[in-house]
Amino acid sequence: MALASLTEPRAATRERWWLWPLALWLVSRLVSTAFLGAFAGRQEANAWTPAGPDLLDYSTMWDAHWYFIVAMSGYPTELPLDETGHVGENAWAFMPVYPMLARVLMLTGLPWEGAAVLLSVAASLAFALVAYRLFAELAPGRERFALALVLLSPLAPVLQLGYAEALFLLLLAGTLLAWRLREWEWLWVLIPIMALTRPGGLALALALGLWFLLRWFRARDAFPVRERWMLVGLGAWSTLWGFGWLIACTIATGSLTSYLETELSWRSAYVGRQELVPLTPWPIGLEWWFGAWWPLWLAGIVALAIALLVGPWARAVGIEGRLWVIAYLLYLAAVWFPQSSTWRLLMPVFPLAAILAAVRPAWARAMLLAACVALQPVWIWFCWHVDGRDWTVP
Repeated sequence: MALASLTEPRAATRERWWLWPLALWLVSRLVSTAFLGAFAGRQEANAWTPAGPDLLDYSTMWDAHWYFIVAMSGYPTELPLDETGHVGENAWAFMPVYPMLARVLMLTGLPWEGAAVLLSVAASLAFALVAYRLFAELAPGRERFALALVLLSPLAPVLQLGYAEALFLLLLAGTLLAWRLREWEWLWVLIPIMALTRPGGLALALALGLWFLLRWFRARDAFPVRERWMLVGLGAWSTLWGFGWLIACTIATGSLTSYLETELSWRSAYVGRQELVPLTPWPIGLEWWFGAWWPLWLAGIVALAIALLVGPWARAVGIEGRLWVIAYLLYLAAVWFPQSSTWRLLMPVFPLAAILAAVRPAWARAMLLAACVALQPVWIWFCWHVDGRDWTVP
């Protein structure tokens, strides 16, 4: 298998195809950097920075400090307990690939802040190139506008912060592109790295399983036996790595519930300590946010997701991208408690941009893109910028 299959357009190969994604990436980083710099100058002293921090310090607040702890100290074998005797917030909630790579960069003499941001910026550039290729495969003709929507989206500043999102999106885009091109060897390599960067292994296993069923019932005769077994193997591989971090946490701490208890500690500030029952976090969370109106909100969210993924505008987008989005949304529905971090957790549904890129006419496209850019400072202000006892976690 040639590396070129994942780095060059397969159909109608164009010279210097990378210029478009490179230009879009550069413009997007200038926009996000300008917004972040403006807010950094107005940042008051907080738990992570002094007043008016420089851009690097401002870009490594919040959970970036947990990644710093992992990079410098690793993971605890004894979990901290809160005053009620439950497991408290700790480093096991943050997977190892991003902080370990940043630690490697620190060997060059870079401080943590510089290494973390450099890693995210480099990953975001690579993501722009791979995502452009993915969009060209999923929805030919829409790749430029789709990539612009992603790189200038309201959450685009995250792509250069001390978080693992840029690296995860790069690995996810590579995984989806390998799937689309049937470059199975790449999946065996990318899945473990992706699953140890951000949670995604279980969602990918579900997406592959849905694709298997779709092909089985639609055209079984055109579904080669070798490919069936390949998908079964990859689904099992993705499932294994989807539980990989839970297994590692269990071995290190000696407790089967340690990882789950760690994750639940973050939502206890909202609804107290509760057991995780799949598919209940969203009803519980929406009731906490909106009271008796929560069923209407839930119905609206489900209706919007169905409309985006099943409507006629979605049919021109490759099935792999749509199945991934469906599987990932089902994964979030099963385990995620909705709060201010939800917007960031939705970044992996970026293939939806290929559907939104179908919008016409030109003025509507311009308005959509302008809205994306205008919402960047809104997200920074409400989620990233620290304002006293700030509970709007990014």
